Amino acid sequence: MPMVIPKQPKKERDQITIRLDREVLQSLEHYCRYLESGRDYVINQCLAFIFRKDKPFTMWLAGQGIGPPAEDNGAAAQPKSVRPAKRKSQPTAVQERLSIAQEASK
Repeated sequence: MPMVIPKQPKKERDQITIRLDREVLQSLEHYCRYLESGRDYVINQCLAFIFRKDKPFTMWLAGQGIGPPAEDNGAAAQPKSVRPAKRKSQPTAVQERLSIAQEASK
């Protein structure tokens, strides 16, 4: 009998230790509570977003012979030509909040 909901793919993860400024850590904790998500998820999503959006970084990667960073959305990566268009009016929660933070810092 086929499963109604497919199993979530297990992603390989590595553990790191970082030191953050106290204010940044406090903001991270508040943001995690706001999103009702853990630190790992929030940091992963923020970094993945930055890696995708930083055009000079993607150009640098290409110059190094390294492909662009894989998208961390749980789905298999599709070529851009067949990827469905993103709705501009409904960005994901993390992307929306990051863009608000970027606008506030200008």
